[in-house]
This record gives sequence, C-alpha cells and structure tokens, in this order.
Amino acid sequence: YDGLEKKYKHFITVGRLDFATEGVLLLTDASKIATALMNSNLERIYKVKIKGEITKEMEDAMLNGLELADATAGGHSHSKVTSMTFAPFLGYKIQKNEHNYSVLKIAISEGQNREIRRFFAHFGTDVADLKRVSFAEIELNNLPTGKSRFLTRSEYSALFTFMKADEKLAREQAGNKAKGYKAKGKK
Repeated sequence: YDGLEKKYKHFITVGRLDFATEGVLLLTDASKIATALMNSNLERIYKVKIKGEITKEMEDAMLNGLELADATAGGHSHSKVTSMTFAPFLGYKIQKNEHNYSVLKIAISEGQNREIRRFFAHFGTDVADLKRVSFAEIELNNLPTGKSRFLTRSEYSALFTFMKADEKLAREQAGNKAKGYKAKGKK
C-alpha cells in the first residue's frame, strides 16, 4: 500500500498484505464495499513457498482446521494476537514438495492477521514467499508487482452480484431482529 501512486492514497484497502507479502490488494472509494468484502468468506488464493517439506500433519490441519492457544510464532513481534482458530482450508494443491522447500497453492475464506505465516510456523516451518493470487473472482494474472488496474467487466459483475446478495442478507437479518428472532450464535 505504501508504494501506491499518490492518486490512489484516498482509497480504502480491502484487507491488508503484510510487508513481506505481495499480490492482489483491492482498493475502493466505497467504505460499504470494503467492509462487506473484508467481513466476507469469499475465497482468497495464495501461492506459498515454505522452507522444508509439507507434512501429513500440515495436510491434516489444512483439511480439518486448527486451534492454537499460542499462535505467536509467525506473527509480528508487536502483534497483540496470541491465539488463533484456523478454519479448514477451502482447498490446497501441492506443486512441489521437497526437503529444501515446497510450493503450494491454498484457498482460504478468512484473512486473519498473518494467518498463513502463523499456520506454518506452528509446524516449525518458515514461509519464504507468499503471494495472494486472487481475492474472490478477482485475479492477479500477469499484473507486475507495483502496478494497478481497474476491474474487468466480469470482475465488476461478480462484485455487483456479491454486494446485492450481501445487502439482501443484511435486510433479512434486520427484519428478523425487528420480529424478535434471535441472531445466529447470540442468546
């Protein structure tokens, strides 16, 4: 974000990428869109290079999720996050699995603070390279690092469809609360 041209500085970022991560970073001038996307369970796909092999324990945790009472490993030294629950990954594909390093693509539905780095750090593995290649249906494709582009027509259409569905859900939830129904997960 710090490397963006001045003309984009007034835009709101949808989520963040830490200093050592590159890839898709969405910008909008509409706070409603930013909030809806950040709080969504839309798919985020990352290409991850780790130091070492992908183990069966890692694969089990990717499939079943993981809860860590101590999730400080892999986090920033000033982070206040100490514990973390990792939902099962939406999917993963191992592209290379070798002793020195491994490469995989993972799909997750959250974007917690340094989530991927913390996940692999739990297994004593450092993330050597991390790149978000897509957010929802918005793909990085061949966009060079440091460059920006506007959404394609199909990306805009998918975003429009998501926002309409999100607005409908919000209206339904507001209607249920007005009728005295309890929201899911609340007493």
